[in-house]
Amino acid sequence: MHKLFFAFCFLLSIFCQAQRIKLEIEFRYGKPDCSGRCKTDEQIQNSKIDKPLANQRFYIYQSGVCVDSIKTNDSGLVVIKYPPGRYYLYEPWKHFKKTPDGSPMSDFFPDCIVKEWVKPNYYLTIEMDGEYKMTYLEISASRCSFQYPCLKVRHLPSLIKTK
Repeated sequence: MHKLFFAFCFLLSIFCQAQRIKLEIEFRYGKPDCSGRCKTDEQIQNSKIDKPLANQRFYIYQSGVCVDSIKTNDSGLVVIKYPPGRYYLYEPWKHFKKTPDGSPMSDFFPDCIVKEWVKPNYYLTIEMDGEYKMTYLEISASRCSFQYPCLKVRHLPSLIKTK
């Protein structure tokens, strides 16, 4: 009886491994210009070029449970092997219930930041045939620090007085 149970578990694990689909995903983002200065035409064109999201960690959730974490390489690439399904990717600050830039929680409206923690940065849907769809929602690297959600005081660059 034990041998039969062991054989069943072994075959089940092989079947589950066969269902995993290997994907190479590239993460990119638009780097913001936070200076508040007027831009030249060349600067405007360069700002439209997406940059690789290098060495960024994401926590992968499925059905409300963290199932894994991934980290992009220097080129913004990551190779994953997951079974078909729907996954939600979160930045570390959301996973660990912190602020986007590590500043004190008192700089943010508490009710608002709690709502931000539950918003994923990406949706990833993997189909049985190996096709996938990645839906981008937002990422902190694409925002200037004064654009973070839930800030109590926004220090806009154009309002900062220089001597």
